[in-house]
Amino acid sequence: MDERSQSPGYGRPVYPGDYHVHTTFSDGSDDVAACVAHALAVGLPEIGIADHLSPVQPTPWDSGSVPLELLGAYIAEVRWVADRHDDIVVLLAVEADYVPEHEERLRAFLSAHAFDYVIGGVHVVDGFEFDDPAQRNDPRWADTETLFLTYYERVRAAAQSGCFDVIAHLDYIGLWGHRPSRQARRACDEVLDAMAAAGCALELNTDRISDPAGVMYPADEVLAAARSRGIALVIDSDAHEARHVGRLWDEAIGRARRAGYRETLRLSDRAFVPLP
Repeated sequence: MDERSQSPGYGRPVYPGDYHVHTTFSDGSDDVAACVAHALAVGLPEIGIADHLSPVQPTPWDSGSVPLELLGAYIAEVRWVADRHDDIVVLLAVEADYVPEHEERLRAFLSAHAFDYVIGGVHVVDGFEFDDPAQRNDPRWADTETLFLTYYERVRAAAQSGCFDVIAHLDYIGLWGHRPSRQARRACDEVLDAMAAAGCALELNTDRISDPAGVMYPADEVLAAARSRGIALVIDSDAHEARHVGRLWDEAIGRARRAGYRETLRLSDRAFVPLP
């Protein structure tokens, strides 16, 4: 019998929680309570508030980070809302940008705060904010191969850093519709190897409607490759509005199942829960 079937809480299939939700503390448009209310309305058992946070402020890149002077208020509000709910689990987290030159500062910062988990994201490659709409036609896109390879190198380093429980939106470098070469896909395989070694979970990001490329991240072949390595999966909306919490869950569950996943990781207790 699979060891996971013996883990605490393994039983009837349930909807996965949504662990990547942004609020007005960073670049979201709704408050914590509204996001939790919508999670309840769509039947989620757990929600994780994971606003952007950088220990480097002001950041040298465009970031909707929680201002450090509001970090205490952010922590207090998420915990306050959590304490008022016995009908849904509310977790406190952050999405932290991984930038190699700031790794040690980030590590020290995260160790000083009791977040329930930390999501790692890569939005900047060597100072280039590749997801900035104003940079969509930047000359650096002429060398797409280098951007893809450098991006995967950064994500691999993020996984190896030990700072993160979950790696966010793998393949995000393709948000404008660029496709990875065979060499870049091999570099992505090295990311998955690093994630498996580090015990990082992979996020299946459902934000395909507001994203320019109109896709979920990662690609199907990457999802299947992650499953073959035994990498744990979480399904996340990356919601920036309360109404997007839990969006496209059935579609994401179908994709996860086609890739071979039969369970997701519940972040409140790190138990594996069967997919519905």
